[in-house]
Amino acid sequence: MGKSVKILAVITFVLLFCSIYLIFSYAQIEKTMLEVQKIFYFHVSSALTLFVAFGINFVFSITYLIKRRSNADLLAASAAEIGLVFCTITLLSGPIWASTAWGTWWNWEPRLTTTLILWLMYVGYFILRSALDGENKKTFSAVFGIIAFLDAPIVYYAVDIWQEGLHPDRGTKWDLETTMQHTWMLTLLAFVLLCVLLIIVQYKQKKSEERYDIIRQKHLGKLL
Repeated sequence: MGKSVKILAVITFVLLFCSIYLIFSYAQIEKTMLEVQKIFYFHVSSALTLFVAFGINFVFSITYLIKRRSNADLLAASAAEIGLVFCTITLLSGPIWASTAWGTWWNWEPRLTTTLILWLMYVGYFILRSALDGENKKTFSAVFGIIAFLDAPIVYYAVDIWQEGLHPDRGTKWDLETTMQHTWMLTLLAFVLLCVLLIIVQYKQKKSEERYDIIRQKHLGKLL
């Protein structure tokens, strides 16, 4: 692990620690939902962070189709894996918050439904990768990643598109009380940096595995 990655890791974990401290010791308690509202900081931050990860997958999927470089495919796959983790966190934390805010664990409203579809599409992305080999895996994965990302803006603008649902509109996050807003912004920054850090680590792991496979194949070729 390079020096820059180590520095990024230290900064990320310091920010995560500070975020947790602010969430439970600094941010004002919401008057209606009380302590349950604190899930907001994790839920909304993970929801916005998944767009960053899937956006990186989208960019490097296009890059692979244009330049046909293996590194672009590995970065795209790494970003999709981390994005799927944050998407899962979003889908799991949402119902916990919703059970208090809406009185139900799940409601098939636009943003929830489109987020679930997004999660299923990226699960399909990895099913596709596991079913194919070589250039076909990389090419079809890139195409599928580009198509899957088209659901991301739909998720983000779902409330505006359908003009219904229980989710608040996009601007309400900036209407928070000052301590809540500061806490959320720091938490979001920590989540985004964590996302970038995990993508880098995952990419390096995949790169090492690819090199090992190349060496192993050459060694087997000499034996045969």
